[in-house]
Amino acid sequence: MLKPDHRQTVAAAIVCLAIGWWLGTSPESPVRPDPRPDRPVLTFLARVAKLGLWVMLAAEQPPTPVNHIAQHGPHALNHGEGW
Repeated sequence: MLKPDHRQTVAAAIVCLAIGWWLGTSPESPVRPDPRPDRPVLTFLARVAKLGLWVMLAAEQPPTPVNHIAQHGPHALNHGEGW
């Protein structure tokens, strides 16, 4: 049985990505989608929403570890450890 040649796989992937990029962006492409209409208010709202998500991601504090320790006779069980 022949071993797969990774160089050919990578080259084929790059060629497919280039063809897909050309089909999606080139004015000569037969399957290019129509350009989006100019909507300044929606564009502004989308940018504000994206910025808000990035701010929430960066500003969020890491969770504090909570230990759920229970005493059952001489044994101490930590329910926060999982299985």
